[in-house]
Amino acid sequence: MQKENTQEKVQETIPVNRRAKDTFFKTVYASEERRRKLASFLLGIEGKQITTANVRPVLFGNKENDLAFVCDAIFYVMTESQATICPNISYRLLEYITAGLRSTVDSEQLLYSRKRVYFPIPKLYLLQTGLELKAENLPEKVQYDVRLSDSYREADEKYEKETAEPDLEVVVHVYDFRMTLDEVLCYIEQDVIPDRFGAYVGDMRDYALTANGITYMQRAVKDEKQQKYIMPKNVSTVAEYLELLIQRDIFVDLLNDKEVCDMTMAQFSRDDILIYQGREEGREEGREEGLEEGEVKGAIRTYNKLGVTLEDAKRYIMDEFYKSEEETDELMNKYWKREKEK
Repeated sequence: MQKENTQEKVQETIPVNRRAKDTFFKTVYASEERRRKLASFLLGIEGKQITTANVRPVLFGNKENDLAFVCDAIFYVMTESQATICPNISYRLLEYITAGLRSTVDSEQLLYSRKRVYFPIPKLYLLQTGLELKAENLPEKVQYDVRLSDSYREADEKYEKETAEPDLEVVVHVYDFRMTLDEVLCYIEQDVIPDRFGAYVGDMRDYALTANGITYMQRAVKDEKQQKYIMPKNVSTVAEYLELLIQRDIFVDLLNDKEVCDMTMAQFSRDDILIYQGREEGREEGREEGLEEGEVKGAIRTYNKLGVTLEDAKRYIMDEFYKSEEETDELMNKYWKREKEK
């Protein structure tokens, strides 16, 4: 029997939360044409009918870096991350797509109708950007998958493999465009793009080059010691870097808009600003318990109060104090131990 492609009664589209602050990621994919190109790139098929899935208030609340739209019969959900990949991303997107699919049908019909209710086909993606100090921290390939089953506990030995096979699986297709500091500097100065990015010409790669370059430039300006973030020879400010991107034909239509440029620079500095606020708070406490431990406490407290991810706080500590991951974990564990003793 042929599937029904439409519902007798479709739930009204939920309006977009206009109070949620836009980001450059959302701005890039605001146009129908760019969403269509994205859908075509991801599945290798030319998409036709595009419908924006205005389900952000349900899915994401005030999250700023998530994209949801329907192209033909495919429901695309893509989230963008500027930090270390969260191993729980598959469960997060499971919750997102569950709410998203529910919004595409009549809830009453879904729950009580005797007829089968048909959904769009869900496809889940993560666009990863960020800077890494060491090349060994980068994945071998740009594209790989993260699965919910990777997080399942192991069944007792008494269960046969087939018996304990999970009945629920979620696959998130990751496009990982993280770069080392040397790679970003080489791109800024010489327009050299990492070889592994070669097959990914398009908006996702251009977004990554924009995001990684802005983050690098902001940190280079702050890095007075010039020990890690070397100032490029050809640009010295974020604004100059954006001009360089225009010269290289990247997001020319967007970066020529001053409002978009201002929003973009603010977006990529936000987490750094929040962590630096924590650093200043920690300086006061550091007078009594040691400057370094005080600043670490400030970074972690900022993570708690303002929503900076713990991974970003940890990375800041590693970068700022030139600590290894093991040393950073030790400092952070000291903090958690003291907090429990209070």
